[in-house]
Amino acid sequence: MFEYHGWLSTFESLNENEVESVLRDMNGSYPVSVQSVNGKLHISFSGNPNRDSGEVRDIVKYMCGLKAKLSGCVYINDPDSERFNQFDVIKIVEDIATEIEDKNFSIEETKQLFE
Repeated sequence: MFEYHGWLSTFESLNENEVESVLRDMNGSYPVSVQSVNGKLHISFSGNPNRDSGEVRDIVKYMCGLKAKLSGCVYINDPDSERFNQFDVIKIVEDIATEIEDKNFSIEETKQLFE
């Protein structure tokens, strides 16, 4: 099952209700949270669809397109990829998205912790 978990934050002002509404439409039945805490906007979303339907890429493109100096990351595990036992990460720093590998959440790394 495809899996993703994302969180972003910014000190810039955005219409929280609008952002949450758009994300809920894009994310379907999966959780979305958009709220301001001490003047900083926190956005989180996750999902477990059967396969990648493009929603993660659409969400990242939308969020970066807001030009709100958002920073955060989205962890993705795709069981249909060659890296099925590791998470990939979309790192977002001030609206610029970069894909990186994350070895910290691999099955091999986890096994080593508990040996």
